[in-house]
Amino acid sequence: MTSMKHPSPLSRWKAILVADLARVADRQRWGLAFMLMGWVHLATFVTCQVLYTLGDRRNIDYLALWALELVGNLFVMRRVAGADWYRSTPLAGVLCRVWATFLILSFNVASLNNFTGFSIEWFKPVWASLSTFGFAVTAYLVSTLYFIPAVQMYFTGLGMLFLPQWAYLIYAISWWASFQGIGWTLEKRRARQEPTAFQPALREFNPSDESLLANSR
Repeated sequence: MTSMKHPSPLSRWKAILVADLARVADRQRWGLAFMLMGWVHLATFVTCQVLYTLGDRRNIDYLALWALELVGNLFVMRRVAGADWYRSTPLAGVLCRVWATFLILSFNVASLNNFTGFSIEWFKPVWASLSTFGFAVTAYLVSTLYFIPAVQMYFTGLGMLFLPQWAYLIYAISWWASFQGIGWTLEKRRARQEPTAFQPALREFNPSDESLLANSR
């Protein structure tokens, strides 16, 4: 006889946390929030591309745009998902820490490139590598579907490497597509799981029906 394989305690806990995350994401419209964040990111990095094409190399301009994007995305999450969205479920807090680390490291590599000189802007394809790492960690924690944007970001980095003059635009479109794909998937799942409106099996009693009842006796 073959022995039955039982899931490990870690797998059971992960399943519970992922299910709770999905429930909260559906209830608080995270899918819609992600799609809106995609547009915020697209607008920010298209503006970066325009400035770069015009020859603007002042760091303060780009820092200001990145800061505005961060504020804009936090505003979207608060307005759509609620003020306590990052504390609404334990796994949300873990994912926030993962992606906050991503933002810190992204700023760090841009700063290192600045300190060593911008003769080669190597920090841009590194952003794509960090994005791949962030999505891969999310895939390990939540769902293997997040390996799709992880692989996408790998090819995004190659595009930024071979077309450095359009790096901001490539990064903008890639992240926009990732946000839209994730958001659309979450909203589609939410629509499938939305309860149908209550339909009473019997029609409402009307006083005029008393005559029908009397005739049936």
